[in-house]
Amino acid sequence: MNRRWVWVDLENTPHVLFLEPVIRRLRSLGWEVRVSARPQAQTLDLAAHRELAVRAIGLGDLKGLGAKVIGVVARASALAAWILRQGRPALLVSCSRSASLAALVLRIPGVALLDYEHAEQRVLAAGNRVLWLPDLLRSARLPPASLKIARYYEGLKENLYLDGWRPDREAERRRLGVADDERLVVSRPPAESAHYASDRGGQLWIGVMRELRRRASYKVLIVARTPTQREFLARILGPGKDVEFLTRVVCGPALVGAADLVIGGGGTMNREAAVLGVPAWSVFTGPTPLIDDRLAEEGRLRWVRTDAELAAALAAEPAPPRLRRGPYPQGLTTIVENIEARLKGLEGARE
Repeated sequence: MNRRWVWVDLENTPHVLFLEPVIRRLRSLGWEVRVSARPQAQTLDLAAHRELAVRAIGLGDLKGLGAKVIGVVARASALAAWILRQGRPALLVSCSRSASLAALVLRIPGVALLDYEHAEQRVLAAGNRVLWLPDLLRSARLPPASLKIARYYEGLKENLYLDGWRPDREAERRRLGVADDERLVVSRPPAESAHYASDRGGQLWIGVMRELRRRASYKVLIVARTPTQREFLARILGPGKDVEFLTRVVCGPALVGAADLVIGGGGTMNREAAVLGVPAWSVFTGPTPLIDDRLAEEGRLRWVRTDAELAAALAAEPAPPRLRRGPYPQGLTTIVENIEARLKGLEGARE
């Protein structure tokens, strides 16, 4: 009997980091893993930086609901064609709607991961046997189809790859040219094309950047999502040695670990800061993520969603670093053991 392979799909930049431990753990257990990736934001560059060989399939950034729906269907079709040339995999592991749709059509069992309860879930629920969520989302209101297949793991998705990682903060700050008397702010602008994107978040983010650059002791490093966004924001903010746009692929958690403050438009970078104990502000103005609300209650994240909250945050004393949130090593173990059990069951069924 020829042993089948495991398919992993990377649909966006954060998927590279938190699916990488799953990929490497499955390979260490003897499974062949083949990886497809969407050329979205820095997904391909980050995969190469992490020495993950991937097959680029589909188009990148698409704006508007109609374009997104067409894009998902078109990429699902391209993925299905690729799969038919590869030979049927035993299992799909992803956070990907387009891959889940392809798996649904080809009757490939899937395991998906999700950590934002307001994200569109219908395709994920239809195309997967299990939907893994952080245990902070046990009380989240999920659609019935998602709730039926939901399973929970300890910690945040960022714990899956950060728990065993220890940044060299001082070395990274030296590499970035941060002076001893400077406070480093690492910032990720809000998404412009996500279905939950909001113009208000972008306006607040620009207001924060303009205020911080007036403070001589601050060095601001901006990690734009796309070259187009970087060029647009550079024109809006204007030149200045106090604000720098990152133009190369680097280890995102290393940047976060080197920072005195992280300011994000929501999502992964803010939660990396929470795990590493770095103070974070969020200007995300879409539907409030339950996880971020919990992190705010813990004092690990500060909401900056109104002019009043912005004024209060800028007037406050700089927050000190905190202890790391975690580790939660059982989180990754729980997910991988479940995947391996499913693979063994599928292999046994073929014998």
